[in-house]
Amino acid sequence: MATQGNQIRESMIAGADLSAAQFTFVKMNTTDSTVVAAGDAEAAFGVLINTPTSGAAATVVTHGRVSITAGTGGLTAGDLVGVDADGAGVTAATSDIVAGICVDAAAAGGLATIDFFRGGNAAA
Repeated sequence: MATQGNQIRESMIAGADLSAAQFTFVKMNTTDSTVVAAGDAEAAFGVLINTPTSGAAATVVTHGRVSITAGTGGLTAGDLVGVDADGAGVTAATSDIVAGICVDAAAAGGLATIDFFRGGNAAA
């Protein structure tokens, strides 16, 4: 069961239509201070917890325990979590940036709970 805990949240501006990206990883846009979907193996700025359209307010969890959509293969408690091409959480591969650790498991497409690490770390 996905849960949430203590969090630090920031309000940002959606730099793209993120209305279908709730509970996925986002990153800072390189041209301005908006957030866009994070891609494969990237360091995430946070986890989007609302459904903003382009230019609307995006609520982003930048630190703490948060729900995330599990990508291909799902997530198991204790997994180091990386980002897939759709911004979902996957078990981190050796070359991935670790964005968190899974606390509550989920099958692919479900909601897992992770402790999110802003900025991430290189996987061991």
